[in-house]
Order: sequence, then structure tokens, then C-alpha cells
Amino acid sequence: MRSLAASLGDRANEMAAAGLVADVPALWEDAIAGLQDDGSRALITLAYAWYQALHGEVEHGLRLAVRLRDCPVSSVRAQIRVLVRNRMRVEPDLVGQTWLALTETGLPSWASLSDRDIDAVGEWLTAASWEESRAIYDAGVSGIRSQDIDAALEEIALGDPRLRAPVAVHRAVLVLGADVGYGCLSDAREAARVAGNAVLAGDWNALRACATIELTVHGLGFLGGVHGVAAELVAGGDLAISPLMSERIAVLARDAAPWELAQAASDLAVVGDGSLVALLAAIPDSLQR
Repeated sequence: MRSLAASLGDRANEMAAAGLVADVPALWEDAIAGLQDDGSRALITLAYAWYQALHGEVEHGLRLAVRLRDCPVSSVRAQIRVLVRNRMRVEPDLVGQTWLALTETGLPSWASLSDRDIDAVGEWLTAASWEESRAIYDAGVSGIRSQDIDAALEEIALGDPRLRAPVAVHRAVLVLGADVGYGCLSDAREAARVAGNAVLAGDWNALRACATIELTVHGLGFLGGVHGVAAELVAGGDLAISPLMSERIAVLARDAAPWELAQAASDLAVVGDGSLVALLAAIPDSLQR
């Protein structure tokens, strides 16, 4: 697709130089129509949008881009954001009008992100240690609006799916607050303690954040899994405990440390939701008393 996009761009430039600008859209559109799958068509449409936006047909390029805003190909969605933001800095009124005309909504927060903020969040995300991460957070990231940090994290994950797990962890830190979040990152039992407090407070967002840290950072498959499932169930999501899920939790329980089992039993008892009976069944009776 990269090779095709490059060749189409070169051919379009040749046509424009020969005075055939009016024929350029047909070049791209015929090529897109000839592709066999939606993903390939989205990638070449993205290239077409960039070509138009950078060669004078800005509104057309924006329209092509905005129509791809919900594309299932994450890299396309990431590049759409870059294109929209690129033009936003030059022609904000045109971008706002085009977006509104096609979506009937205002521009999302990512449209006004600065490169400086994105770079700062990227540096924070890729820090070599939690100590370095905290220093980067305190030095710059803490001064960025939380919704902008979240938008930058989302965009980074769209651009590289391999970063989804660290993005989820850093979002968890945002939910918990830096002091609490970094305490949870550095100590598995602290993460469990904070999760227990979240259960007592009925703060299911905080419980979900703790579960992410327990699972991803500390490898607590059982406790993190129990906390994550409990948060989703009680928060009113559409998650249901299936026999397969119960079996998986039971397997994880066999390898969990006694303190994990005790914490899970205590927290589930506080939650008291009938849907969690299947999870309680995975915990040895001696630890539920």
C-alpha cells in the first residue's frame, strides 16, 4: 500500500504539472475502487486525503479524512488525527466547519493538541523506570490538562498497538492521581490496598485502574482479574461471568499467593453483588471466612 500510494502521488504530480489537475481525483478514485478489501481502500483514501490537503484541495482532503475518523484500521485513525491537526493550525475555521458539517459535532480535544504536549506524553510513556517516569511527570506532564494527556495517550496507542498495555497503565495513574498511582506501580500490595479502599468507597473507576496495574505491572493474574471483573460487573457494563471465565479464575487462584486470595475474598464480600458468586467459588473456603 505504501508503494501504491507513492506511485499514485507521483502520477498525480505529473498530471498536475501537465495541466491535468481536474483528472487527478479520478486517478485516485479509480485506484481505490479497484482494491479488494476495506483496509486497503482506507489506507489509499488516507493517502489521497493527505495529497489533496497538501496540494490545495484542502476542504476535499479534510472531507476524505473526517469520513475515515472511525476506520477500524488504527493506524489510519492515528494519521487522520495528524492531518486534521496539521490543517487546524493553518485553517482552523475551515477545519471546524468541515468537521461540523460531516459529524454534527464540535471538534474533539485531540484536534488542538500541541506537538510539545504529545512529545512530553510520549517521553513519559517510554521512560526507562518508574522513578524516571515520575520525574518526567512532575517536570512537564503534570502541567498538561488531563483530557489532553488522555487524548495523546490514545493517539500514541493508535499509532503503535504494541503500546496499548503501557498506555493503559499510564491512564490508570491518571485515574488514581500521581501520588497514589506511582505508589501502586512500585508496590503490588499497595496496589491491592488501594483497590480495597476503592471497593469500600464504591469507586469502580479506581478499582479498574488498580486491576490494570495489578495485572500489567505486577503480574497478579488472579487478584487483578478478580478486581477487573468486579469493577466491570458492578459499574453496569454488559460483562457476564461465563463458565469459561469462572474456570480461568479458578486456575489462576491455584497459583495465587495466600494474601491475594484473602484480599480477593474480602473485597468480593464487601462488593456483595450476586453475580460475583462464581468468582467467590474459585477461592478456597478457608480464606473466605
